Amino acid sequence: MSHSLNWKPLSTKDQFEELLENSRTKPALIFKHRPSSPESTKVKESLEADWTIAPDSMDLFIVDVMKDKEVSYEVTETAGVMNEFPQVLLFADGVTMYDEAHEMINVKKIKLALKIINRTFKWMETRV
Repeated sequence: MSHSLNWKPLSTKDQFEELLENSRTKPALIFKHRPSSPESTKVKESLEADWTIAPDSMDLFIVDVMKDKEVSYEVTETAGVMNEFPQVLLFADGVTMYDEAHEMINVKKIKLALKIINRTFKWMETRV
């Protein structure tokens, strides 16, 4: 069953800081997208068509890499990865837990990363 994706635009550094803080309680996925790129559009459409992740399991954000270059660079700099597009980055507990770019992006890998994150947090909760 696919879900319609509620992409929230990520266009300021303040929003990104808030996203990082909120990722301490709920994972956040950022999709770095260039609307004028056929490859980027194809990856976005593929994600949306294949999406089977419950809407309440993570927050979804999209960055237009041309319109919001500063935020795009800030995201990859914070994550410690190369600046690419299309690119997905999954943040949890304020840090990057997963990133992927180009044709390697798919829902199956995002689901696996989310599963690992959720298991890690359950483990951490039992150690508090």
